[in-house]
Amino acid sequence: MFVIKVEVAAAVAALVIGSSMPMESEQYRRQVLADKALRPVEQLSRYHRYDFSPLWLKTDNENILGFIGNDYQRLRIKLLTARPDPRQPGRYSVTGKSKVKDNLLPFEGTFRLLHVREAAALPEGLDGAAVPAVKTGVMLAEYELKEPAGQQSAGVFRGILSTNWYLDRSGKMQYDDLRQHADAFSNNQCVGTWQSYKTNLTKRCNWGDHRIPAAAGLDQGAGEFSPADKYVANGWQSYRQAWADNDAEARRQEKAEWWK
Repeated sequence: MFVIKVEVAAAVAALVIGSSMPMESEQYRRQVLADKALRPVEQLSRYHRYDFSPLWLKTDNENILGFIGNDYQRLRIKLLTARPDPRQPGRYSVTGKSKVKDNLLPFEGTFRLLHVREAAALPEGLDGAAVPAVKTGVMLAEYELKEPAGQQSAGVFRGILSTNWYLDRSGKMQYDDLRQHADAFSNNQCVGTWQSYKTNLTKRCNWGDHRIPAAAGLDQGAGEFSPADKYVANGWQSYRQAWADNDAEARRQEKAEWWK
C-alpha cells in the first residue's frame, strides 16, 4: 500500500512539474516514456536509493555538445559537481559552468527525478557478447540551473534530462555505454530553454553526450555528430577541424579544460 501511494504521489508531482516545463521539454518527456522498449510501470521510488550523480559527471568534455538559439550557436557546458540531497530523495544539487562565444559563467541548481523506467530486455553486446548488466533503463529529471544574476548575458536553464543507466552484476548503478559501439550513440540528453534575466527572452537550448537531442537542423551526421555547413561559423569551426579534418591543434582546443 505504501509503495502504491508513493507511486501515485510521484505521478501527480510529475504532472504538476510537467505543466510548467518548456513545451519542447514536455514533448520530449512524453516521447521518452512512450518508447515501446521500456516497461510502462513507474519505478521512481524503488530507485531513490541509487546515486545517479556519477553518471552525469563521467563524459569527457569534448564529447558534450550543445546549442543555444534558433541559429544553433554552440554552447559549451560542464557539470562540475552533483550531490544527492539526503533530506529529499530524488533531488540533487549541481554546479557547473557554461560558455557561449567568449561569455563564461558559473551556474548552480537542481536536478529532480521524475521517472525511472526499466527496459523490457537487455541489449546485445558487440558481436553478440554478453553485457555486464542485470537491468537497464532510463531516468528522467527536471533541471533548473541558474547563472549569477547581474552578470552579462546571464539567465536560467530549464528543461528535461534523460539518462540511460544499467545495474551491473554487483548491483551498482552505471552509465549506460553498452551501445557505444552502435551508430548514433548518445546519453545525458537535455532538452529545454535558456531565459535571460535582463530581457526575459527565451531561447531553445539543448545539449548531451555525443549527440544533441532535437537538433535535426544542426546535426547532419549519420553515425556521429556532424554540424551542418550552414551553422559551422556559429562556434563549430574547431569541432569540424578537429574531427572531420583531423587537425591536431583543433583537437587540442576541443579537449582543453575551458572552464578552469
